[in-house]
Amino acid sequence: MLYTVVPLERIYSYRTESVLGTSKDTELKNTGDTAVEYRDINLEHGSVRARRDGENFVVEGINSTDMSDYLNKEYMPGSVIKSGK
Repeated sequence: MLYTVVPLERIYSYRTESVLGTSKDTELKNTGDTAVEYRDINLEHGSVRARRDGENFVVEGINSTDMSDYLNKEYMPGSVIKSGK
């Protein structure tokens, strides 16, 4: 078990490339008939994972070394982030 903020793509580069697909900042995944766009939004101490919902993004999860980021209501799962942010 690894306790690290380093993305798995950097630790297991050849393996996660085949399992997770692309490791780019924005990626598209097909789920049936529609494509879902995901984006990692960088924070000072980590990142927020969000999916596109119309013009905005909805927070899916957070990965940060600063505990106050987890208490920030803007980064709670299900929160809406304007696409300009």
